[in-house]
Amino acid sequence: FVLRGMEPWTFSKHGKNRDCDATKPADKFEPIQYPKPDGVLSFDILTNLARSGTNHEGDQPSHLKIKPDLADTPKLSITKYAGPEQRFCPAKVYEYVESESGGEKELVINAQNCVHCKCCSIKMPKEYINWTVPEGGGGPAYE
Repeated sequence: FVLRGMEPWTFSKHGKNRDCDATKPADKFEPIQYPKPDGVLSFDILTNLARSGTNHEGDQPSHLKIKPDLADTPKLSITKYAGPEQRFCPAKVYEYVESESGGEKELVINAQNCVHCKCCSIKMPKEYINWTVPEGGGGPAYE
């Protein structure tokens, strides 16, 4: 109110660069080997997902869709960036599996696991996911 949005602590890059443009090719990095969940301080994805109370109706249309004009981006994501979405998504919504024809990997979107963090709409290469609000209030049970 007093400074009318001109606070001196506002980030200088705010609004100028997209976060997805900062993603660098995978060949410039060493893969990280994370320790297995210990069941005390860290837990596996399915346990964390169950604790979040996430609920989406089974017949509900997916609220996560690949933008039509960026339909080829998942191929770029897995070949150039090693599919970062399968690592940064806290609910393992995105995974690359071997295609039935063999050879190439294809993206599978498990929208029913989504905890609505919206990381995918910000960090995916070229922001290729269109995130919309799911039907009927589905999602995590925040308390």
